[in-house]
Amino acid sequence: MFSLHKTLGGVHPPQCKDTRDCPCTWIEPPSKVRIPLNMHIGAPCTPCVEVGDHVYIGTLIGTGEGLYAPIHASVSGTVTSVATEKLPTGATAPVVEITSDGKMENDPALEVPTYSTKDEFIACVRNSGVVGLGGASFPTWFKMQAPAGKKFEFVVVNAMECEPYITSDYRQMIEHAERVIDGVVRISRALEIPAVVIGVEDNKPEAVDSLNKAIAEKGVSDLVEVLMVPTKYPAGGEKVLIEATTGRAVPAGGLPIDAGCLVLNVTTVSRVEEYFRYGVPLVRRTITLAGDCVANPGNYRVPLGMSVRDVIEATGGLVKDPKKIIMGGPMMGRTITNIDCPILKANNAILCLDKEAELPEESPCIRCGRCVRVCPLGLMPYALDPASRRHDAVELDELAVMNCMECGSCAFTCPAHRRITASIREGKAVYRGEVARLTQPAKEA
Repeated sequence: MFSLHKTLGGVHPPQCKDTRDCPCTWIEPPSKVRIPLNMHIGAPCTPCVEVGDHVYIGTLIGTGEGLYAPIHASVSGTVTSVATEKLPTGATAPVVEITSDGKMENDPALEVPTYSTKDEFIACVRNSGVVGLGGASFPTWFKMQAPAGKKFEFVVVNAMECEPYITSDYRQMIEHAERVIDGVVRISRALEIPAVVIGVEDNKPEAVDSLNKAIAEKGVSDLVEVLMVPTKYPAGGEKVLIEATTGRAVPAGGLPIDAGCLVLNVTTVSRVEEYFRYGVPLVRRTITLAGDCVANPGNYRVPLGMSVRDVIEATGGLVKDPKKIIMGGPMMGRTITNIDCPILKANNAILCLDKEAELPEESPCIRCGRCVRVCPLGLMPYALDPASRRHDAVELDELAVMNCMECGSCAFTCPAHRRITASIREGKAVYRGEVARLTQPAKEA
């Protein structure tokens, strides 16, 4: 049904998947959680609880309109603060603080959702609060709506997990393969999508076997196929994976729907199915805790809003002070300086690094072209880097800066150790600001 197709560029960073054999385990819940209401792409939710309210796990605490995902309490207890704050990410959003009562009780009002139409199914997914759990945090229900005149032909499940260190998706496939398969079958049938392909890197044969076993047991091989994709970073990039598994290219500036694809992370699929089975919305996150400073690396189930500090302490602490702490993987993750920041829906890892955090000093670009050869989208990073540093919006437009997926392959391969990805990220922000400035008068008129 599906076959492999060649893709551009890519690099081979060290895998460092030392936690791949660590089962997902629960950790002691914290005394309090602080849940930001902007854990998705789109406008922050509006609080629907007040100080003094008693909440349970799954109680709705933030809702909205348009592009949003509802947010629910991750512990049972009392709301002790509802305030708009500036977060460590630099964004400003309402934050709901809940002091736990230690009981971790589910909301008695939770019930298993039912649906009979496509629209009802999508509404249920919206109520689940599930977003893209591979890091994008795009509301899943919104992604499931095909624009007028377009339709989904394939569900492409991203089970690549190509970032070094991270193994939370891998454990999902090993421990819950049956739920993953039930999830993709449910989604494809509810949305009337005729075929599903699950892309898995070929360095995860155990996960492939686990998924194929579940497919055989459920008799859905005519609908779902697992495709082993050569291990190469960033093979898990949305556009890269679509091309590798279907042979279709997403046009510049386009979306997966333009190639007839609905792309979902494997853990996203699992969480959607979990909601339809038990009625509990997205209130926790499985993360990989790793790095040479961590006492007990592993994969842990963490309530949303639990601080990084509490996660580290609950898992045994650190063996030495890290030089860098990253939320996410080393290629696309964000360095944090405040470990009291909360775990969000899109967080899939915490890396505490000492020796691995040391980076050589930058030197001038030598125009070797390596960054061009490894770019999976055929861009010219060596030119985007200086244009971004100069804040040259015109040149950034000519170089298609917004097509960059910020995978970090260019910076990884650069012999001059240029911080190319960081500067392009800044350049994209400059470009967005300039576009907003130029289009504002037209909107007001």
